[in-house]
Amino acid sequence: MLNLNRNTRLFFFQYIFQREYSTDFELDEFIAKNIKKRPFNKRKLKSLYDSFEINNQMIKNLLSPDVLKKTNKISIFLIYAFFSEFLLDKEKKNILMGEYIKLSKDFLTNDEVKYFNFLLDDIAQKAP
Repeated sequence: MLNLNRNTRLFFFQYIFQREYSTDFELDEFIAKNIKKRPFNKRKLKSLYDSFEINNQMIKNLLSPDVLKKTNKISIFLIYAFFSEFLLDKEKKNILMGEYIKLSKDFLTNDEVKYFNFLLDDIAQKAP
């Protein structure tokens, strides 16, 4: 596991979420624009990004079209961030799930957190 701090996870989540709505964001550009906002580990962030890029299609294939339709965007991007990190070290699944469930509480309602927890568990079992 990368032993990421909360800020690095939040920064990566923010990047992939924002990237969906803006086509002109490269990681280095995003870092340069946002580096003063919160401290993070740049090397670990790049590892997460590489995992996200390499495994992007596989991560997206883990979510069925029905799930994508009824799940809010924040949950989906938290799942993308989780799997980008999970695929770097699969042995830390339970620890990572706990970290991302805690992180999700900052963005989601209680019911959405429960659904997110269910989705993470379900999808993590399907992951290669």
